Amino acid sequence: MEEAYDFYNLYALVKGFSIRWNQKGKSKKGVTHLNIVCSKQGLSKRQKNQGKPVGCSTKVKTPEKVRSSTRTGCKAYMRAKLVNGAIWEVTVFKDEHNHDLAPNSSSKNRILRSHRSLTMEDRDTIKNLSDQNIGPSKILEYLSVLHGGKDNVHFRRKDVSNVITTDNRKLLGKDVDSTLLHFQRKQDSDPEFFYAIDADEDGFVKHIFWADGRSRRAYLEFGDVVTFDTTYNTNKYSMPLAPFIGVNHHRQSIFFGMALLRSENAANFCWLFETWLKAMYGKHPKAIITDQDLAMKKAINIVFPNTVHRSCQWHVMRKAREQLGSLYGKKPTFAEELGWVINGSLTVSEFENAWAAMIDKHKVQSNKHLNNMFKKRADWAPAYFRGVFFAEMTTSQRSESMNALFKLWVNAHTSIYKFVCSIDHIIENIWATEGDEDLLSMNENPQLWSKFPFELDAREVYTRKVYSVFKQLLQDSCLGIAEERERGTLYEVKIDKNPDFKHWRPVSYLVKVDKEAMLFSCNCNGFEFQGLLCPHAMKVMWILGMQQLPSHYILKRWCKNANVGVKRPKIEDEAKEKKKGMKQIGVEDLDDETEDDEEELNTGDDEEETSRE
Repeated sequence: MEEAYDFYNLYALVKGFSIRWNQKGKSKKGVTHLNIVCSKQGLSKRQKNQGKPVGCSTKVKTPEKVRSSTRTGCKAYMRAKLVNGAIWEVTVFKDEHNHDLAPNSSSKNRILRSHRSLTMEDRDTIKNLSDQNIGPSKILEYLSVLHGGKDNVHFRRKDVSNVITTDNRKLLGKDVDSTLLHFQRKQDSDPEFFYAIDADEDGFVKHIFWADGRSRRAYLEFGDVVTFDTTYNTNKYSMPLAPFIGVNHHRQSIFFGMALLRSENAANFCWLFETWLKAMYGKHPKAIITDQDLAMKKAINIVFPNTVHRSCQWHVMRKAREQLGSLYGKKPTFAEELGWVINGSLTVSEFENAWAAMIDKHKVQSNKHLNNMFKKRADWAPAYFRGVFFAEMTTSQRSESMNALFKLWVNAHTSIYKFVCSIDHIIENIWATEGDEDLLSMNENPQLWSKFPFELDAREVYTRKVYSVFKQLLQDSCLGIAEERERGTLYEVKIDKNPDFKHWRPVSYLVKVDKEAMLFSCNCNGFEFQGLLCPHAMKVMWILGMQQLPSHYILKRWCKNANVGVKRPKIEDEAKEKKKGMKQIGVEDLDDETEDDEEELNTGDDEEETSRE
């Protein structure tokens, strides 16, 4: 039967029409005869009902999508009969078509229905490319090149889309199950992989959290500052994405775990932060940056009472632009002055005095938004955080930039399983990029700007990206004049003009010096904030003739060897050994005492409620 169909289909390809099965005669012995017809044979139900009077049917039907008619009642067909139970013989062949035939060109005929086909290799390619978030159109273009041109491709974009849709439908009703299975497989290959799922009283999934082993280890190295944001919905369940993001020794964004939340309230954030803290071996971050969400702030105060919490300055200023737009228009210099008061104030008292002077100058004491900003100033204004290390992160824009990256991989129709797989690809690319930068920092020596010995020290120890920042700070140290205020202990650095800035106000900085301890303390708190010596301290250093960078001003987190030699928690090594032992002796040989030990070494997965969706 298949050979008969293939033969007639090949004939149809040459002639310019499409075919389909029409009828198969069966008996106890099986199929005895068959009809293969032109695809335009017969009439559709809609065509048959066109002549009937309206209202002849009493059935109430859902309105159907109007489709184009393809049937013309064509009589062309081929009949084959099974002779003596062994040989198929063509008994009837009619080749009279009542419609135009396609030109004798494979480029035209190849997209007729019966001539469209996808090999298993094509389907595998489509699935793999779809997993990389490549759309049907680009997949079709790739396959066209692979097959030597579009004339050799016997399928359309819609066929590619159907393959993707069919693959996605396999997840219907078992999306969370597939995700759990994926997490379990990840644990098999990565013993430090951590995940937790929280369910409600009805057994439905509320929240999902996961972090791979490398993210957990990276947190031990670079987890001093974390940004957290929940502003992007990425899946068909509209569960907000909640990534924990930090910065590594190459000043690149890295993940410290990922979560999907059903709702955003204080209780749910508490569950997430406690789960994340468990995954990060109980190590609290020194500082965390979030938006101005009140529920988030409440949860941080409960779970991270000793962590410095800062609201994202970028969000604050964006709201200011939205609310103060009319004020900016009436007072052209107000926006610039507001920015100077916020970013140019070195101390809390200086900020508060400058704010009051600005308000009085422009007579905006009754502006509600400005009053609200000032009321919450301790949550976001830089003057209140000068002495806190933030790795030069003042906003959650690293989270915003990651959200832009997610948009390239997922959309509002993405299932949880597909989303998790996409995140895996993104994280793999991040670690690959870090590895590339490690190699470049080890094997390349950036060009020196000066002959200062401490610049050479910086180039030797810092990564390429960090050294480029240090070099700019060194160049900035040439600005201004340093004057000794107290003999050998206090210097004032005056900067009257900076050619790189159009609007630059004169400013001075005080640098306290302890020569014996080799300590340089500037009131700009540049080192405390970003972990690199400020230009004002460096200016005093080279005035005093210092030749080397003091070791206590070189943070390992910015060095080439930042991720080398970090001790892994003992609990993980014990868990890995235990898993290895289980494989050797078999799970059935474990006694009760071993099971108790396993509970003690558990990383938290079994304590979380899991459920089927």
